Amino acid sequence: MSTSARRSREIEQDRYAAAKQILSRIAAIAEHPGSRTTRLIQASREFSVSLLHDAQQDLAMAAGRSAEGPDKFAALGIPVATQPEFKAPAVDGSLAMLWCRVVEERPTGDHILFVGEIQGAVTNDRKFDALLRYRRRYLRMGHWTSEEAPEGYPT
Repeated sequence: MSTSARRSREIEQDRYAAAKQILSRIAAIAEHPGSRTTRLIQASREFSVSLLHDAQQDLAMAAGRSAEGPDKFAALGIPVATQPEFKAPAVDGSLAMLWCRVVEERPTGDHILFVGEIQGAVTNDRKFDALLRYRRRYLRMGHWTSEEAPEGYPT
């Protein structure tokens, strides 16, 4: 391999490594424009992402709905995890909890996409299967754990 080709390959590998490092610190969520969650994110410029395990399916279903009062987590009985430097709550006991600062906000169809740089993270050392949602149904690796939601996606 020539020196020029070797240098081109090194540059390409450096670009890949830089992109991988940057992308591993990014998380994104889509929220309905009229929701209280959207207003809170826009005001605080931060959000959290909780990666739930399959035993938390009921929490996921509850969190996808509106709640009365100023504290949705309390109203729905969702256990809260916090970090001192962040306002956004996370779901306690999750596989992982990520706290993000908004770096971009963009309308995307009927939702707003919030892109955040991960500023803090906590992981759970216990071994669980992740709770996934695909085509309006919950599942874990290998099988569905719910029927399709007749009402569609929560807003």
